[in-house]
Formats: sequence, structure tokens, C-alpha cells
Amino acid sequence: MQKKVFSAVVFLIAAACILTACKRSGFIIKKDPARECTLTFWHWDTGHEEFYEKIASEYAKEHEGININIRLVPYETYTEEWFKAAAEGETADVFAIPPESLAEFIESKKLEALTYADLIPAGSEEEFLINKPGKEKAYALPAAGSLPVIFYNKDIYEQNQLVVPETLSDFVTNCAILKQSSCQPFAMSLTEEGLFDSFDFTAGILANGKSLNGQKSEKQDFKKLLDNNTGYYDLLGVAMELSLDKGNSVKGHQALLENFAQNKYAMICGTTEDIDVLNECMSSSFGWFALPGEDYTKAGVWKANHMYGAAKDGKSVKEAKKFLSYFLTQKNQLAFSSEFGMLPAVRGIKPDDKEIRQAYELVNGKKEVYFQFFQAMSQEERTLCAKNLDLIFSGKVTDSEGFLAEWIKKLKN
Repeated sequence: MQKKVFSAVVFLIAAACILTACKRSGFIIKKDPARECTLTFWHWDTGHEEFYEKIASEYAKEHEGININIRLVPYETYTEEWFKAAAEGETADVFAIPPESLAEFIESKKLEALTYADLIPAGSEEEFLINKPGKEKAYALPAAGSLPVIFYNKDIYEQNQLVVPETLSDFVTNCAILKQSSCQPFAMSLTEEGLFDSFDFTAGILANGKSLNGQKSEKQDFKKLLDNNTGYYDLLGVAMELSLDKGNSVKGHQALLENFAQNKYAMICGTTEDIDVLNECMSSSFGWFALPGEDYTKAGVWKANHMYGAAKDGKSVKEAKKFLSYFLTQKNQLAFSSEFGMLPAVRGIKPDDKEIRQAYELVNGKKEVYFQFFQAMSQEERTLCAKNLDLIFSGKVTDSEGFLAEWIKKLKN
């Protein structure tokens, strides 16, 4: 027994001597040499630089040996500079992805495939608000988003004794009553090309509309949505009833919000991201509702405004994924929601803002929540759909059956 104790003491003394010698010679044994790395993080949000700096700094403190260098690139040139750097082998380890450029980024083959297990460790409390990917691969992490909604002027609604619509028919009826009262019932902005910017409105209809025979509706594939008539004949009917006049419409969503704040329209389409803007500039009271649908549909559309990816050939893909995962912790999801006035990307959060919390609870209670439909469309499909939607909302479509058939045919080719 004494021999064993003596041996153990000798071993401990020897170990202490080795450590002391290492320190004197300037050599320190590292706990985890593989964890020593610096990640480069690109984003364009010049107005929220301190927010990202804080997250990066806190992550570095919690993960010894990890440093994060942040590079700000102006939004106007962000995509161009990202592709240039990628072509030169200098892709950032972690980076923001513009939602409208998601398809382009994916097609570059430069993004690391992500899975649910990568982003949310087993046993943690977080759970994606959007469909749980499971083993399916995704190429972008949505960290904060918004909900497509219809804003309405409460004063105008009260003057016309209207109530918030519960069905698409109610919505169309409200529009008809408002037109009889010489009100502009509903408006959407125009794009720079002069087309109606109707995607948010359409996304709501597609997610909340009818599915054939009450069966589960297809929400991810736009071609299938058209094939199954999922909400699309309702969309045509609504468009015909509204009879939007382009002469009364304005270019740009910001101008639409300003006109709405001046009581020029009874309703406009937008997203919950606009709530803060209207709170600041609108003197009369306003409310919002998600475009109504049938009881049996799993109505839930979640528009990803802040998306992030990791480089496939980055210095440390493993650490990049861990940093992305950090965005999904409850603490940071609350921080994203407060900073940007947006909906968190995981379930079980209680946003501070009352309006945001109301919108979040609307989709948080749904079993399935889907990305806004056009984010999964190619640019060619989006261009085609924008032109066709413009024709519909301009009231220029008379043969709805033939029009839809031709539209589907073009999308399939």
C-alpha cells in the first residue's frame, strides 16, 4: 500500500515539474489545439454593427480559442463581392445570405449543407419554428423573420362598420363595401419595373387557401400549388373584385406605407417587419390580420429576413456550424427579435414587443410552418410569376381557366 501511495506522489511531483519546465521555456500545453481558430463573418447590416459585435464577442468568451472577425460589406455590392471572394478562394466562414439571392448562393455549390442535428443539439430546448429538417439538408439558417399580413386602418373600418375578415369571402366583401364608400379598399406597391409587388399577398393566399377535397395541401412546390388549385382560384376571384387601379399605386413599399399612414388606403399588404415603421409614422390607429383561409389548412407562412450560411471549404466548418447554432439559442433569438422587430426562428420564445409576440404566437401554434413560397423559386420562375400576377391584379385576365393552364405550361417547360 505504501509503495502505491509513494508511486502516486512521485508521479504527481514529476507532472508538476514538467508543467513548470514548460512554462519557463515559454511552451504552454493547450487544452484543445483543434479549437484554436479565427472565423470570418460577413454581413451587410451597417445599422446593427454593435449587435453583431456583441454576439461575436460573447461567443468568443464562451468558446476559448475562437476568434471572430466581422467584415461589413454594403448591401448594394454584397452579393457581387461575395462571389468575387469565393472565386478567389476567400469565402467567409460564416455569412449573411440575402433572401432574394438564396437560389443563386445555393447554385454556387459553395455552401455547406446543414442539418437539424448540426444546428440544434440533442436534448436542447430549442426547436425550429419552420419544418424540422431532420436528416434533410439545408443550405441556409433562418435566424429571424416576418409574417405576411394585411394592415387595416381601424378608423376607416369603424366608419364603415366593418369587422376583421375571417374568410377570403369576408375580405372581398369588405373591399366591395369600402369601394361603395369611395374608399380605396386595398393597395399594393409597384416594383421599379411597374409591376404589382404582390408576392407577400400571394404567399398568404397560397398558404391559407383551399386544398382539393380538404386534403393536405402542397405548399413547397409552386407548380404543384398551381396544379392542385390550392387557393389560386380564390386569388383570381379576389383580384377581380379588388380591380386595383395602377394610377393610384405608388412605386416602392416604403411609399405604400407612407400613403397608408396618411389614410389614403383602407388596407395594404406587408409583413410584420413594417409594424415598427407604422408605429412611428401613422397618427391614426391600425391593426393587422393574416390573410384568412379555411379551418382545415395548416396556415403558416414564415418569411426569412435574416439568413446565414457556412462555407463548404472554410477553415473550420465544424466551428462555423457551432457559431450558427449559437444564433438559435433562446437568449440570442430574443436578441434578434428585439433588435430587428422580427419573429424568432425557434419555438418557445416570448418576444418583448406585444405586436411581434401576437404574430409569433399565430404561427408558433401551428404544427407546420412554411417558408414564403417565392424563396424556393428560381429567378426565371419569379420573373414569369411577377408578370402574370401583375396581369391578374390589373384585372386584365378574363379567361381564368385558360390563363392558369398556360401559366402552368410555361412553368413546366
